[in-house]
Amino acid sequence: MEEKKRTVMAVLIIAVVLAAVLYSFFLNLFAPTPRLELPDPDALQSADPVGQESGRSGGVVVEVVPRTVQSLIADLERYESYRRTVAVEYFAAGEPVGSVAVQVWADGGWVQSDAALSSGAVEHAVVGEDTLWLWYDGGPQVYSGPADRRSADLSQRLPTYEDVLDLDKRDLTGAGYEERDGQPCVYVEANTPGGYTERYWVSVDSGLLVAAEMEKAEEVVYVMSSRDVVSPLDQTGGVFTLPDGTVLHRPGE
Repeated sequence: MEEKKRTVMAVLIIAVVLAAVLYSFFLNLFAPTPRLELPDPDALQSADPVGQESGRSGGVVVEVVPRTVQSLIADLERYESYRRTVAVEYFAAGEPVGSVAVQVWADGGWVQSDAALSSGAVEHAVVGEDTLWLWYDGGPQVYSGPADRRSADLSQRLPTYEDVLDLDKRDLTGAGYEERDGQPCVYVEANTPGGYTERYWVSVDSGLLVAAEMEKAEEVVYVMSSRDVVSPLDQTGGVFTLPDGTVLHRPGE
């Protein structure tokens, strides 16, 4: 029965990835986001008006407000080589109903996530070169299918950058600089259809989404946090490798 559940879950994940490929293709046909320069990340709130000279070359400082925050987040550069730990919790009626602890390794466009599920199962996913590989501890089969730029985030149970950038500007209710777990972050809040309030924190230093929350009717339904970010990746063995020993990627190469 447990093996059947894992098989169904794997098929569902691959179906989501296939849908995301088509969605992203049509979503991203048009104009790229203009390049902007961030203000001083040590300031928790930006008070610089749009167009004021920053004294730094390469861009113009813009105020972090709902109408500019998505462009700022799009302009941040994510670490290309790192490892970190991600924790996700799910809630219903104010009570915890599940959690996932994810170990993440990323290098050169490749991402591996090992997710320890509440059931005790461990799910492994590797994303690279437009392909997703998925398997479980003790399972006999490795599933594979096409991947797009959302796939690595989805395998970590994270909201994707596209989720943040796709928010309707009319739904945005807050933006600015906030410190989260000791990290200077760009913060955005939105009230979205269905009665949800979504909050995201993106690290100014790493460009990574480091925290997220979702509420409905003032009750928390989802919380994500991350810690222990190490860059560049300092582990070269045992990652990006399939159960049969096939090495998909060698860090640093």
